[in-house]
Amino acid sequence: MKAALIGLPFSGKSTVFQALTGIESGKKEETVGTIKVPDERIDKLAEIYNPKKKTYSEFVLSDYTVPPSKESALPAKVKNLIQKSDLLIMTLRNFDSLMTSDPSDPAAEYKKIKEDMILTDFVVIEKRLEREMKEKKNPPELKVLQRLRDLFENGEFPAADTVSPEEMELIANYNFLSLKKMIVLVNQPEGEQTVPPELAKQLEADGISCFCVSAPLEVELSELAPEEQLEFLKDYGLSESASVRFIKSAYAALGLISFLTAGSDEVRAWPIKNGTPALYAAGKIHSDIQRGFIRAEVVHFDDFIKYGSEAECKKAAAYRLEGKEYVVKDGDIINFRFNV
Repeated sequence: MKAALIGLPFSGKSTVFQALTGIESGKKEETVGTIKVPDERIDKLAEIYNPKKKTYSEFVLSDYTVPPSKESALPAKVKNLIQKSDLLIMTLRNFDSLMTSDPSDPAAEYKKIKEDMILTDFVVIEKRLEREMKEKKNPPELKVLQRLRDLFENGEFPAADTVSPEEMELIANYNFLSLKKMIVLVNQPEGEQTVPPELAKQLEADGISCFCVSAPLEVELSELAPEEQLEFLKDYGLSESASVRFIKSAYAALGLISFLTAGSDEVRAWPIKNGTPALYAAGKIHSDIQRGFIRAEVVHFDDFIKYGSEAECKKAAAYRLEGKEYVVKDGDIINFRFNV
């Protein structure tokens, strides 16, 4: 699964990228980093099993170094690059930048990017509908496109229930920007946690979640040793950094959950789409396990911690044998039985 950072010049998105991935954006058009998703469950299981290795879930984040466009908020190259992304992270500036004399106005930045995305999608639909008038083919997605065009004409982002999952499959190849999952990240001065009122009003109307970070502070924090990070956060009355909280929310926004495997060799979180059956979760580990699937031995992490061990979980009947159609839950600890 892939997330992408977008934003206007001087929004600090490259610093955000460094805070989240530990990588500095280079001169390439696209810089890609892997984000490990912090998971206290993995840490707790590692304390119990003392494995040789512990592995967290991951997702990919991209940042783009492309010359700004005079014609639009987002350069055409960036729009092309983000088409295959599953989540867009819109970075807005709410700090005074040494790089520009323009005052910060995150609400105006949001509106500008939103209007550009809507216009981009609107033009695609208009061209398709014009072609349909000539060809008279009446494709199955026609009604969906007409409905979206009406929304775009009113300057609206489609609500979550505007397009059904079945309709999304019909229009998947269009890669509409305004239909992508989106989170707004407000880059603010250190210690400022309040979303600007005008921006908050717009985001509430559009149903988009928002986080506040101070990207330079998060970069400094990421460079500290774990124990120093904890001391720093305690001084602010926090248990985890803004970037950690944001990463967890971005992971959920991607529609991902984690099932767990645990043993003396490795404790690991496996990312899967929410709603994945056990058969396909098995394939996440290895295709042979999916092919030879027999049963899944399942205990939820909360039950495992409650009873303290595999043996006690089995005594309490907390372990279950599930078939291939069982829908895996976030935090399930699974041992797959298989025969190839």
